[in-house]
Formats: sequence, C-alpha cells, structure tokens
Amino acid sequence: MSRARPHAGRASAAPNPYGLAPAATRRLVALLESVKADHAAKRHEGTIEPLREAVALLPGHHDIRLMLANAFLNTNRLREALGEFNEIARRFPARSDAWNNLAGVLTALGHFPEASRAVARALECDPRNEQAMLNLAEISKSLGDWRSAVEAYETAHALRPDNMKLRMQYGLTLVTMGDWARGWALSEAREHVPGLPVHAERIESPRWDGTQPLEGRTILVTHEQGLGDALMCVRFARDLDARGATVHVRCPRPLVPLLAGAPHVASATALHTPLPPHDLHVPILSLPACLGLRPEHLDGAPYLAPPGECPAHIAAALPRDGTPTVGLAWAGNPLHTNDRRRSIQGALLAPILAVPGVRFVALQKHPALADCLPAELQGGVIDGGALVADFGESAHLVARCDLVITVDSAVAHLAGALGVPSLVCLPYVPDYRWLLERADTPWYRQTTLLRQHASFDWSRVLADAEATVRAVAAAGATRAVA
Repeated sequence: MSRARPHAGRASAAPNPYGLAPAATRRLVALLESVKADHAAKRHEGTIEPLREAVALLPGHHDIRLMLANAFLNTNRLREALGEFNEIARRFPARSDAWNNLAGVLTALGHFPEASRAVARALECDPRNEQAMLNLAEISKSLGDWRSAVEAYETAHALRPDNMKLRMQYGLTLVTMGDWARGWALSEAREHVPGLPVHAERIESPRWDGTQPLEGRTILVTHEQGLGDALMCVRFARDLDARGATVHVRCPRPLVPLLAGAPHVASATALHTPLPPHDLHVPILSLPACLGLRPEHLDGAPYLAPPGECPAHIAAALPRDGTPTVGLAWAGNPLHTNDRRRSIQGALLAPILAVPGVRFVALQKHPALADCLPAELQGGVIDGGALVADFGESAHLVARCDLVITVDSAVAHLAGALGVPSLVCLPYVPDYRWLLERADTPWYRQTTLLRQHASFDWSRVLADAEATVRAVAAAGATRAVA
C-alpha cells in the first residue's frame, strides 16, 4: 500500500483559535498577555484599555467580554460593568452564568427588582446553579423577603450540602432571623470557606468544641475576622471561666491594652508573638455555637472599662466641662465587603453637625477624618482618631462621650461594651448580629438601632439621629442653667 506524501513546498498552517487574520491574531495575543501581567500585579485599571481593544477585535467572544466586565467591577466602575454584563446576557441568553453575573452587578447598584428578574432567568437556564441560588437569597433579603431567602438557601443546601460558603450564609441568615439554635451551628462552616480569615495563626493544640470539660484547664481564644467581633465576643470569657477554665485571648495588637483588663481574661497577647501555654483553643466567633448561645442568654450589661487613668491629652481635648459631647463614626473599613452599604457619606452629617451647643468628636481612625468628611465640615469636629494609638485610648475617648452615633463598625461594639449610650445606624440588610426589625439589641443595653427603611437611604436614620442630638443638647443646656 502506497503512503500519501506531503505536498512539497507548502508549510502546514498554525491553528488559529480566534478566526482572525494573522496580524490581528498577533495583536490580540499581545493584548491578552498585557492583561495577564497587569491582572497578576493587581493593576486592574491597566487591564481596561487592552480589553476594550480585544473586545473590538472579537466582539462575540464570551470570555474576553467577561474579563472586561470583571475589570470594571474590580475598579468599582459599576455602571460600565453593568453595560458589559447586559451585553453578555444579550449575546448569550442561554447561559445561566451570564444572567447570574448580571444579577450580581444589578444588586451592587441597588436595582433589586431587575436583579430578581435576572437571577430568575439564570435559574430557568440552569435550575441547579447554586451561585444563582445564593444570589437569589441575597436579592430576596434586599427586597425584604427573608422567608424567600431561607427557602433559596434550603433548596441550594439540599443540592450541595458540601458547599461550605452556602452553609455558612444559610446559618448567618437564620441567626439574623432569630433561629440561633440552627444558625450558629451552620455558621461554623466558615472555617472551611476558602479565603475567609478564620485562622489568623496556626495553632497546634486541640480545638474545644463545647463538649470537653474545662475544669482546671487553660483555653486560648484565638482571633478571627474583625476587631468588632473580638470586642463583641470577649464577653464569653465569663462563661469559660464559669466552667473552670483559665482564659487567654489572642488579638491584634491595638486591642491588647483594652482586652488585657477584660473580666475573666488571664492575659491578652498580640498576634504573631509567642503563644501562652494552653491545653485547648477555640476561635472567638465559634464561642456562640460552642456555648449554645440564645438571645435570652445575653443580658446586655457593660463588660469592658477603659484601662488606667485617662491620658492627659484626651482629657484636655474632651474636658468634663458640662458641654454635651457626641462621638461620631460614619465610615468603616473601606475594604470591608459590605462597606458601600454600611458607611455614610460625610456630607450627609451636615444637619447633625449644625446642632448648637454640642462638642463633636470623630471616633474613627481609618479612614481618617480628612479623607471622609468635606473640608467645610471638618472645623466643627475634633479629630479623635489622631488622639489615640490603640483601643485602650479609644475606650477613654468613647467613655467621655454623652452619646455615640456610629455605623456598624468596631466603634459600635466598643461603645456597647463600655455601656455608653449609642445609636447604631444599620443598612436595610443588617449584619446577622443585629437581628430584624427591633430597635434594641440583646448584645448591648445602652444601644439603640436605627434601621434604614430602604436600601442606601439614610434620610430617616439621620433625621432620628439629629433629633437625639438635639435632645442631648437641650439636656446639657438645662443642666447648665440649673
């Protein structure tokens, strides 16, 4: 049998996956290499123009359009991201992920009815799309329909019981709704969620799960997630002590001066310093589950106090001279995943800052006062963040306030734990710990919750806060006359 011979003088063409002319293909490859390098270096802004050109070369290529849409998301250019995700859904209407991605950016922009319709299309395309189910649950919360959110989680959890992020979010939703028996247990799945900062340090000792006896043993309470979480949960040292344990606490260095003096805490040591000897350890946010916490177990009583004498520079800045002092914290950590919803634009504080007869002090350190309050309002506010080096000093600052008005940040927990009267301004979808609808909280007796009545609308919240400040000012004026 004779063999076929190759055609003489004709080289085989290299495969061209893009279907472009050779020059255009080379340009596209160069653009994508540039994008890859910028993305690896987290220079997200630098990826946008090369991706625009790449999309112009291949307007029907799903993955390149998706890269451009995500680049807009990564640079917080949500309107442009919406345009791209809309176009992807238009071009690829049978793709469940296209509609789910569109629902995600619509949610970020606060367009919840439109997001609900988009996620419904995603689930029509693929009823088993667990990410779409997660999106549906979060959108339902934003529409005030918490029962539908639970139903979405239950359906998704039945399909994918091994999805730890889904299990965690399902649990925290139940906690928000007051079902702490099931909620805390499910939220323990957070330990297995990739990227979640549960373990700040590697600890080799056995983990306490709530069942092992503690009498005569030493337990290390390890740090995870936020500063406010540590302030909220250090109260449970009392419960561990009541079971016979000696309690050591690990925490970020700024918390050490305050938590070292917390009741029932034998020591508080900074992360990444030598560990104290101990028998067992427990992550601080696992204590509610391990202790079987229920709302009725909390008495809301203060449990922290400023350490030592008030530093002279704080006493001088906030003298006890009869002038009502109101502490303000309106912006949280900008890197927090929910910061866009929970922080308040500084300009909206103008009516509160216009109340006469009140001394105002900014209690936040990050972001700094100059970065989050218009210049024309800064003159009437003492920059408390510049006065403090750690939470021990912050505690003295807060303790000299007659009222604290704060968003859901560490300041809310500091004021609550100190027993300082405070107003906590909450977004329409609150964090799990604040429950739903009620104006009080089992966590802190002196805290009043001011809740948004619509997403991103702070008008009623700030009007109520202003009325409270005016009442504080009037009480101060009455005392001065008397």
